[in-house]
Amino acid sequence: MSSGRKGGSPSNCDASLGGGSARSTEEAGQCPPREGAEQNSLPGGRHTAPPEGDVTVSTKLAGLVARARKEDRLTNVMGFVDQDLLRLAFQSLRKEAAAGIDGQTWADYATNLDENLQELHRRLRTGQYRAPPVRRVYIPKASGGQRPLGITTMEDRVIQKAVAWVLGAVHEQDFCESSHGFRPGRSPHTALHRLREGMRQHRVRYVVEVDIVGCFDHVNRGWLQKFVQHRVNDGGLLRLLGKWLKAGVMEHGVVVRDEEGVPQGGPVSPILTNLYLHYVVDLWFERRLKPGCRGYAELTRYADDFVAVFEDREDAERFRREVEDRLGSFGLRVAPDKTGVVSFEGSALQGGGRPATKPGTFTFLGFVHYRRKTRRGTITVGRTPSKRTRERFLRRIALWLTANRHQRGWEQQGYLTRALLGYYQYFGLRLCGRHLSTVRYRVQRLWYHALRRRSQKAQRRCDWERLNTKPWFRLPAPRLTNTWV
Repeated sequence: MSSGRKGGSPSNCDASLGGGSARSTEEAGQCPPREGAEQNSLPGGRHTAPPEGDVTVSTKLAGLVARARKEDRLTNVMGFVDQDLLRLAFQSLRKEAAAGIDGQTWADYATNLDENLQELHRRLRTGQYRAPPVRRVYIPKASGGQRPLGITTMEDRVIQKAVAWVLGAVHEQDFCESSHGFRPGRSPHTALHRLREGMRQHRVRYVVEVDIVGCFDHVNRGWLQKFVQHRVNDGGLLRLLGKWLKAGVMEHGVVVRDEEGVPQGGPVSPILTNLYLHYVVDLWFERRLKPGCRGYAELTRYADDFVAVFEDREDAERFRREVEDRLGSFGLRVAPDKTGVVSFEGSALQGGGRPATKPGTFTFLGFVHYRRKTRRGTITVGRTPSKRTRERFLRRIALWLTANRHQRGWEQQGYLTRALLGYYQYFGLRLCGRHLSTVRYRVQRLWYHALRRRSQKAQRRCDWERLNTKPWFRLPAPRLTNTWV
């Protein structure tokens, strides 16, 4: 049941926005509606990423969604985490996912699924469930170094997935139009589309790139729990959240417990980080900074990656200064060398006898955005895959070919085909065809050199003319898969 209280003293979340007046929880937690927001964010209802839950999950949580729209604060959401939802959560997990500290795999847990889910639900209901430590592994980063990744146990993964669905159902109607990460019907492509359409329809002259250093690792847990409690005041869920945050990570047999951050790798981490940045960034921009801007201003965010575009330079400079202070107030900090104001308007494309100044470029979600002139003479926004993402993809291909150099040609073709089709699926936007062709050519060159390194005999037999006659040496042609973006 809802607490039913509106008004009264300012909530913690209301205070976090920087305001001093008392507001209802509904006003403090939700973004104001914007004219034309639906058209900008989801053209024709299309998206390239599947919703968080399937139709069955959406139907099961429809009652929770209806309550969340009517009530300011919910006090019994764990009742929706029943055995049926746990079963759906288990079925949605990847079967080949790595095991946690207990070594239990998806197949192991499925052996006695009914009994396992029944016992798991009983421990959840009685509060006897104990969150195990997360197994920490490291994966290479594109910029060098290693990124820590947490691998939870299968049982913990099931609970986190179900709780993530519940939290998503409660907060989905509260999230702003600027947010695109880990939401049903939204994807990086919807974020790119919204950004480009806004820049085409308005006179965007300045762009502010923001890079948060280790967002997942520096989330303030006290503020996170207050943000969750703002809409969900369920003691069972809050205690479960506390168990996850305090479970710690196991590395080389030693359990280490940090005082901040959310564990990376668990299904509940994305929704918690999204919720955190909703209050820290999205609401602050919509309610505090944007109303004071002189011209057009808009924010586009996907998870912890976001950019803001402005018409007025002073607005851009003010955002650059204040966003660093804003994030610092909640335990986050920006990378100074990767955060700054980009002048996106130059006279090089305008003509008119003025000194030519080249407009700047910025990178967002793997694409470099730049100004270009169309055949009709109009100025628009172009995009191309960034050099960093191209080289990272090609480096992964080269490493695989080195490790699998002696596989049969058809087996190698199968892997390379799947890799290229996945690359086309993400980077196949309009105007990107030439770059996709370059990537395909370089993949084929890497394959050619890998085949020639098999042996001295292979060097004599593997030449371009002979290989091009082989059916297994063919790779899929580039194709634009998301021309609507």
